[in-house]
Amino acid sequence: MHRIFCALLVCALTFMVCTGQALEENPELDAELGKIFKNYKTVGATLVVAKGDEIIYERDYGYSYLLKKVRVEPDTYFRLASVTKMISAIRVMQLVEEGALDLDTDISKYVGYDVRNPYFPKSRLTLRNLMSHTSSLSVNGGFSNKKNPLRRLISTDRKQIGNFHKEAPGTVYRYSNFGAGIMGSLIELASGENLNDSVYTHVFEPLGIDAAYHPGLLKNPDNITYIYNRGGKKLAASRKASLDQAWDPEVNPEMHYRLTVGSLWICGQDLCRIGMLLRNGGELDGVRLLKQETVEEMISSQEGKGNVVIDSPYGLCVNRVDNLLEGRMLYGHQGMSGDICSNLYWDPDSSLVFALITNGCNNIMDDHICAISRALFAKIWEIYGE
Repeated sequence: MHRIFCALLVCALTFMVCTGQALEENPELDAELGKIFKNYKTVGATLVVAKGDEIIYERDYGYSYLLKKVRVEPDTYFRLASVTKMISAIRVMQLVEEGALDLDTDISKYVGYDVRNPYFPKSRLTLRNLMSHTSSLSVNGGFSNKKNPLRRLISTDRKQIGNFHKEAPGTVYRYSNFGAGIMGSLIELASGENLNDSVYTHVFEPLGIDAAYHPGLLKNPDNITYIYNRGGKKLAASRKASLDQAWDPEVNPEMHYRLTVGSLWICGQDLCRIGMLLRNGGELDGVRLLKQETVEEMISSQEGKGNVVIDSPYGLCVNRVDNLLEGRMLYGHQGMSGDICSNLYWDPDSSLVFALITNGCNNIMDDHICAISRALFAKIWEIYGE
């Protein structure tokens, strides 16, 4: 009995060291959130909440592998979908701070060939356009073909009009996976490093975070989730299928324009810590990754800056969310791929950070936000908000 007690004590102390504090126990909240997860046919999920400088609550729900009833644990990795864009933007903005990239320089300078929307050949296309989703880039002209090099899709000598909308860059908001994906190419061009190496070395490693753009690069790849559609009725990707996807470790910007769209794998606590970093103005646990003014620029409207003449709901890969809490502006990003739903939001006034990732659920939308996320956030706010 004494040995069992000691073992349990060691586990508890280890958990406190890893998280920085003992998480709050709230069985009633656990049960209420469990009902919400069940109502939305969630297979597996992790929800992590921070307040100030501490993670205060975590709810791991359901199964990482449904068939064998493998439970979701704190160290389970989920694919993040489009929240990848906001995290990748941290590295982009580090390079901007260093002067290796500029928000308003024509990206032609970086890729080495002329890039123009063929409908507006005199309008430059910039990094600010890519990050504010005002690039005018479309995914209808070859983006989905993984064999197409970037030049074939955007250079003026190829005249690929299918890859552009009939709007000048900076004049219309259109959410663009293609535009955000080119960020990955620019990271490689500016840093001289493979995308994963660059982001890991300069963002994840300084914070002690284990995340990667390919699951095989994680420290414990056996802990990745299976991915499900239709509330668990269909297996979308097994662990083996995810791990077997090819990974190119070289610096290859012509082919790496899809990685920053939604490829990142991460666990819930580490995702929450990214939110804490941004909520804290670029610093976490004494480690500063971005200047405070850089984070302020990321969350700000880009209207009137560079060639952006409209008020996009995105700053620089950060969504300004005014429809989640009445009278409050929150910041963050949402991710959806198949039936995956992920969210990372923070409220600067209350210092609340909300991180959610699922591996499959009924991710119907409610006023542009996943209904499950809205329901879960409302319950968290009721307990931990102001």
